[in-house]
Amino acid sequence: MKLANDHSGRWVLYGATGVTGGLVLAQALARGHRPILAGRNSPALTRLGAAHDLEVRAAALEDKEALGRALAAGRLIVNVAGPFARSSVPLINAALASRTPYIDLSGEFAALEGLLARDAEAKSAGIVLIGGAGFGVAATDSLAVQVSRRLGGAEWLRLSVAAGTAFSSPAVSQSTLAVLAGGGVEIEDGQPRRRPLARARWKARKRDGTVVAFASAPLAELAAARRAVGARRIIAGVPMATAQALVLCAVAPVLPTLLRVAPVRQSLVAAAGHAAPAAAAPTPVSRVWVEGRRGSRGTLGLLEGGEGYAMTAELAVLAAEAVLSGQAKPGAHTPATAFGPEFAALAGGVSLTLTDI
Repeated sequence: MKLANDHSGRWVLYGATGVTGGLVLAQALARGHRPILAGRNSPALTRLGAAHDLEVRAAALEDKEALGRALAAGRLIVNVAGPFARSSVPLINAALASRTPYIDLSGEFAALEGLLARDAEAKSAGIVLIGGAGFGVAATDSLAVQVSRRLGGAEWLRLSVAAGTAFSSPAVSQSTLAVLAGGGVEIEDGQPRRRPLARARWKARKRDGTVVAFASAPLAELAAARRAVGARRIIAGVPMATAQALVLCAVAPVLPTLLRVAPVRQSLVAAAGHAAPAAAAPTPVSRVWVEGRRGSRGTLGLLEGGEGYAMTAELAVLAAEAVLSGQAKPGAHTPATAFGPEFAALAGGVSLTLTDI
């Protein structure tokens, strides 16, 4: 994949001062990029820019003129500022107005659905809009397409997403809680349908035989697989003990109220894989299982990679390089529809297997 690291390929990193932003910036610098740092926290941006001798553009999400100036400074914007329900719309609006390609790392169902709904606008502006360019949307997206192709078109998909993390991010935690508070979602007859959180429960098996329990959740992976594969029935979930899933399903109607209680919030964030493990924990491994069915035939795909935030940072920069080198057609995309189903495997240490079941 071509490295776009000259001055003409400069791009804007919005949200650089956060945990994820710092990891994306480190990956970008390691690959020879000199991104323009943008965001709303001017003092923090100034310090970060000075530390790396990078250009800085302060721009609050509410300031259309400042956003326009920031985007005009680069050939692409990469948005890492969650929650994406708040950041994606104003930044996509600015990207469309300035005809600047846009990438984000959203794992929020509604935010990714909103981005994909702007396909016609993106084509009219002649730019790409790409949502979910990190683990696990990109990993699930890539694997789902390969599973579906093996089946000749999957009719049913089950997505199991387990991020192994060594960090905790306040922004990602806020995104997770906002998604859970909105209630469950599944794809039925090709359309999103509201369903109780943790309504469905199942298990997936690691390569070593260890079993992981999952419960259904309203992940952005649903929106990505719906666009990339078109299966009529899709369900997605995160690791969750069966007892916890039963309780969550029972309290789902009053969950917005319960989320005001700190222990409840912390428990749900940890269940979704966004809390940092103990210092003595082994090296994290991130996994995605995609099970697909067509009639009596089935295929199970398993993708394994490294630490979830590190994979996200690497995939974000790879996506930026791909867009800058013209590898995506104008329109609103998932990573797989933009770059092909092999995209996630470009990250270091990724392994993938497909097995008929």
